[in-house]
Amino acid sequence: MFTESFDITRPTWDPQTLAALLRRLHDSGYQDLTVDYHSLLARYLRPRTDLDRLVPAAGEFVDVLIPPGHPSARIILHRPEVTLLRAVLAGRSQQEVRLVGAALKVHLEAVLGREVEVEEHSRALLARFRRDVLPVLQLAGNGEPPRGIRSPVAVQVLRAMRHQPVVRGRPTILASQCAPLAPDRTVEQIREALEQLVGEGWLERWHVVLCREKGVWLGSSASPDEIRAFTGLMMDCPHCGRRISDEQADIAYRLGERTPADNRWLCDLVETALRRLGVEAVAVHPTGGAAVDGAACYHGAVILFRAKDDPADIGDVMRLQEQGRRLAGEGWRVFPLLVADRPLGLDVGGIEVTVVEGMAALDDALEHLLRAAREASLELLLPEALRPAGIPLADFLPAD
Repeated sequence: MFTESFDITRPTWDPQTLAALLRRLHDSGYQDLTVDYHSLLARYLRPRTDLDRLVPAAGEFVDVLIPPGHPSARIILHRPEVTLLRAVLAGRSQQEVRLVGAALKVHLEAVLGREVEVEEHSRALLARFRRDVLPVLQLAGNGEPPRGIRSPVAVQVLRAMRHQPVVRGRPTILASQCAPLAPDRTVEQIREALEQLVGEGWLERWHVVLCREKGVWLGSSASPDEIRAFTGLMMDCPHCGRRISDEQADIAYRLGERTPADNRWLCDLVETALRRLGVEAVAVHPTGGAAVDGAACYHGAVILFRAKDDPADIGDVMRLQEQGRRLAGEGWRVFPLLVADRPLGLDVGGIEVTVVEGMAALDDALEHLLRAAREASLELLLPEALRPAGIPLADFLPAD
């Protein structure tokens, strides 16, 4: 289940304006579900006297609607304050929720006029996350995707580059020998990843000429023109006697001066997975020793994560939990996450941190965590009359 919400503020949401809005929605095919909703809730509640709190007081307003063309979606309208109407949208996909929200805003504009000021909760909380959370965690940027966000192949290649033979002081590999960097990928994919890493500044590209027999570098330059001029010289190789022009020309990729943290590849995989699942903002700054390597904002919740490329201990988990509690003390709903590339064997019972042991479990863990964040957001947005204990809104949506 996916949700969105927004508020519309006006001097007063009087009964006449609410009635005009509902009349337009009903005439446009929106099905009113409030009576059915309360009837279904009644079956869950014991004793029967608990039903009294489901009936809105005279000054309250709550309505549940099914939009036309989207039978699996729900619109919950309620008035938490006399000047404010809140719309909570729920559906089976984010795309469905956005379509339903766009249509509802058209009806609101038709009833209220074109000067409708809509405040979306997710945008307001996202702005606060960027302003108040990222600087405190010393995470650079504002959570927007970096230009040309690194692909999983590039992450895999960057990690493997750290373990290549050192040539002239840096781990280096020749383009003609790059296949072992990612055995499950094609050579074309690997070379594309290498070029992406060059563009990001993690690798350096050098044009080289090598002795075909000894493999010794005879000449190297960042400029292909200089190498062409070198091979055009009337010179012989000092190792095998061949003309320089007959020796092997290749491209060498070397780790640059901007050395990545050991867990950079793992942080990139976490960031890529979060963005693929629709997380609004993700900021990453792996350092290898900090309590937090990155943070994300999703439906008003903060996801803190630590990525461990080396064995983690209980101290890593406890530091992450403590950082989460600090943010929770400032009013955020926080979901701490520790991701490791291997089983840890730690006893984390009673600790408020989700621990992922192995990359194969990452996607499932993230989907579960994001679902919990959406449900926690919904609990805060719905009026008490529609928040019976132990009954999630998903129970009232049609099955897939």
